[in-house]
Amino acid sequence: MDQLKKNNGGFWLALFQSMAFVAPAASVASFFTTGVAAIGGSLPLTYIIATFGVLSAMYMDYSFAKRISHAGGYYAFVRSGLGNKLGTLSAWFYLYDMIAAIAGFSTLYFGAIVAPYIPFLNTSPYGWLPLSLIPFAIVFFFLWNGLRPSLWYTLISSVAEISFLVIGAIIIIILLGSKNTLAPFTLTGHPISALGLATVYSVLSFVGAGSVIALSEEIKNPRKNIPKALVIVALLAAAVYILASYAVVVGWGLSNISSFATSTNPGITVYARYLGPVGLVIFVVLVANSFISNGIAQGNAGSRTAYSMARDNILFSSRWAKVNERTGAPRMVIGIMIIVTFILMIVFGLIFGPFEGGTILITAEAALLYIIHILGDISLPIYAKRKLKYRLKAYLPLLLGPMPATIVYAVAEYGVFIPIPAYPNSIYVYGTLALIGVGIVLAITIRHKPVHVDQSVFEQEAETK
Repeated sequence: MDQLKKNNGGFWLALFQSMAFVAPAASVASFFTTGVAAIGGSLPLTYIIATFGVLSAMYMDYSFAKRISHAGGYYAFVRSGLGNKLGTLSAWFYLYDMIAAIAGFSTLYFGAIVAPYIPFLNTSPYGWLPLSLIPFAIVFFFLWNGLRPSLWYTLISSVAEISFLVIGAIIIIILLGSKNTLAPFTLTGHPISALGLATVYSVLSFVGAGSVIALSEEIKNPRKNIPKALVIVALLAAAVYILASYAVVVGWGLSNISSFATSTNPGITVYARYLGPVGLVIFVVLVANSFISNGIAQGNAGSRTAYSMARDNILFSSRWAKVNERTGAPRMVIGIMIIVTFILMIVFGLIFGPFEGGTILITAEAALLYIIHILGDISLPIYAKRKLKYRLKAYLPLLLGPMPATIVYAVAEYGVFIPIPAYPNSIYVYGTLALIGVGIVLAITIRHKPVHVDQSVFEQEAETK
């Protein structure tokens, strides 16, 4: 059984692995619409509040990452407190999540969003297909060739995204002049319930910030660099979202904000309006690349989770826990990911179209991800109590810290299933239930042989409390 290559990157590479997963350019371009539909021009207010929810979510990741360095990431975290069976369930969920996210978000959404800017492809019902193959090929090229080139790609991409979003937002705000207002930081007549719903959507736009935990066996000094990266990526993403959301809603026009949620790529529209054709081209390129770098970050996390599953004889044979000697990439499990991702991309894209097909895949992915985070939040205090033998004073923050995030994820989970949407979106409801059923069967039937969790740190922590 091979080991992953250690010391493949330091703090900055770890930080921007997570930032690439968050994909701020893609969110600003197209996915502010859900929040605006709920709260109108008060979107920036929701991001200020969401920052506290995100820090609550990161508290679980942060607390575990200081103590456990494991390629399984959330699988290892859940297993540490809740046992092997729920750990296996989490591993199954997360593996599906990363594959479905690459197929649905990074490839199908890429094709759907880029096609309108290429007229001869936009007129064809299959114009998305050659476009979707571009991120598919790039993502798996980087995964196949090792972690370090992948991390450098996500670092460069994320720095470019953030720089453009921040500089562009500042230019828009300056050009707005006297139209600048504090109204977006108030409720502007909306009820508290609308603020709560919109804030849930804003919190969920940070999903992926914790993905770097799956790289902890390969990052230098992981128990220092990964917790630090988790906090900084949350704060940095929050700052970008608050600034960009203000520029976008005020730049769109608060008096006309009702049309925002029904528009195509409204974020791109606003940036193009104030930054001109050059700004439009730069933003479209960065958004397209945001899907690609997001896919690379997802693939990094997913392939390490799959590798750890093989290493522990979960779903895959331990013989598949092979690492390429030159690149350090777990190529056997990456090969499986390539095949499954391609099948999902083609089947869902051809049957439902790229946007609808991608939405079905990533909504099921989101539903399972919420469950993983809830299990992780529950696991943390149990782990601290049972394995670290924490007394009440040390134990209580680990119980209360993740609680706001648990509530947010529970509300979001409820929203996935209730009410059941009309066909074809109803497919993600039944698909999610089927995936949960398969996961339960796997958790019950698979014999566990977990390895490579550093117990010495548990013993050291237990002795000091």
